[in-house]
Amino acid sequence: MTPTIAGVIALGLPLLIAGLAFLRGRGAIFALYLALCAVGLGYLFTTGAVDDIGRQALEIAGQVSAEKGADPAPAPAPAN
Repeated sequence: MTPTIAGVIALGLPLLIAGLAFLRGRGAIFALYLALCAVGLGYLFTTGAVDDIGRQALEIAGQVSAEKGADPAPAPAPAN
């Protein structure tokens, strides 16, 4: 996955979920909200911020997957 796609997903998905949660019943306001989100994401895309955010998101995802793949420390033996 490229940093640009990861950045758009990392920024756009929470915006879409919040819009659906709060503005679901209001069609015209939801459409305006989506248009303004698209303008905001377009601005971030043209300034290069989406790539930076995507790189950080992929880096964090890599760290999380590396931590899950690490061998856990063995449990100490019970003292009798």
